[in-house]
This record gives sequence, structure tokens and C-alpha cells, in this order.
Amino acid sequence: MQTPFVIFNGALIPEHEAKLSVNDLAIVRGYGIFDYLKTINGCPVFLEDNLDRFYRSAELMDLPVSYSREQLKDCIDTIMQANNIPDSGIKLLLTGGYSPDGYSIAEPNLIISQHPITVTAEQRGIKLLPLDYHRPFSQVKSIDYVMGIQGLKIAKEKGANDVLYIQNGQISECPRANFFLISAEGKLLTAADDVLPGITRMKILELAKEKMEVEVRDITLEDLKNANEAFISSTTKNITPVSAVLGYKDFGPEAGTRTLQLQQLLEELVSKTVNQYA
Repeated sequence: MQTPFVIFNGALIPEHEAKLSVNDLAIVRGYGIFDYLKTINGCPVFLEDNLDRFYRSAELMDLPVSYSREQLKDCIDTIMQANNIPDSGIKLLLTGGYSPDGYSIAEPNLIISQHPITVTAEQRGIKLLPLDYHRPFSQVKSIDYVMGIQGLKIAKEKGANDVLYIQNGQISECPRANFFLISAEGKLLTAADDVLPGITRMKILELAKEKMEVEVRDITLEDLKNANEAFISSTTKNITPVSAVLGYKDFGPEAGTRTLQLQQLLEELVSKTVNQYA
């Protein structure tokens, strides 16, 4: 198998040659941001939206980005040509830099990596375990996944696939996905601003407004109990049905009618994006 290449601070190098110093804030304090996009048939899907979020996350974390938008796009094109992985995930990682005192932000290091992925539309639901937590800096795509990793361990012990963050009776998100409900009236419900602004979430909301009522607001446990369907969304999960939120609601193993409808709309949008790129 060919050794994959990465972009390290603008230079294309073999992955095994990429090295960070031990005083980078990403290592000593877990301080950094990233963004993640997928490619299908060599097309970077929703690239502009991902770059918007990347720059926004960097701004919120006071991390200067010394690369223009066009330079980042050139880097992504370079790594795609070098690795030749048509269906892939591409990660842009911006660290806190080599801190002189182990606490101050320094000049960030930029690492762009790529790996193969297979993305399919799931028909059978996953189970979520409620976890009392709310992500700090929720608008930032941070590298801090302490609670997500610990939560996944607990979820598996309880027979669930992942956790769902709930605090003070309000539902926010999963560690790596946004969360949606379909109400008994057929409305699409999802948490408001204090969650990660998922790119797939944004596309779903745009598509759904043409087909159903949409409410972006605080989502409560009462909303969950009264809902007919639930699903999560992310770059790799697309729209994945939720079969149960343990202790609160059992939706059944198969995707609901509205969930299937949104899956199809999203698939059509992605296909259109890929075809236009080609």
C-alpha cells in the first residue's frame, strides 16, 4: 500500500515524516481546532462551507491562520493528487503552536491529512445514551474530545452506540454529530445556536424548509418523549436514524418516513454537487 502524504505547514511530505514538538499546545494542553470534509469521486463536498467553519473556529480560539482561502484549497488539491483517494476524509488540523511557557498561544502548526472512507445511508437506527454534559465553546470544532471518548466507553457498556448530551433538561448534540427530532405534527426540531454548526446540519435545514415546518430552538426532554422520529447527522454519518434514546424513548429499529425523505434529499444534493464538480 502506498505511504499516504500529508501537508505539514504547507509542505507535502510522507505521513510518517510529520512530527510535532512536545511543547505544542495541542499536546500539552489539548488546544487546537480542526475541520473535516469528505471527497466523493475526487470531489471535495461542501468545501467552501467547511473552510468557513475552519476560519470561524480558529477566530473563536484566537488561533491565527497564516494561509489564505485559496492557499488552503491549493493544499487540499495537492494532497488529493498525491494520495489519489477518490472517496476520502480530509482533516485540517490547526494546533496551538510551540508555546514558550506551555500555556500561551504561539504560531499554529497546520496539518492536512487524508484517509479512505466509505459513506452509506443507514436505514437501521442506532441507540443513544443520555449523558449530563454540554460542550464548552460549542460553536468551535475543537480537538477536545475527552467527554466524547469517555462517554462512548460508557455507552458501549450500556448497549448503546454513542451518547447524547443533555443538561438541565435540554438536549444539545452528540460528541460527533448533530441531533434532530421529528415531532408528532411532522415538524423538524433541532437545537439552536449553542451547538456545533454542522455542515450537514446546515444542508438538512435548508432542504427541510421546502418540505416541512422547521423549528431551531431549545429542545427539551418533553420534545423527545413526544417525538415520532429522531436522527443524527454528520459528514460521515450523513443522516443516521436513532432507534432509541435509552431511558426516554424507543423509536423502533427502522428509519421513519420523514427521516427517509430527508435522507433522499441529502443524497440528491450531494450527487448534484459531485456531478457539477466533475
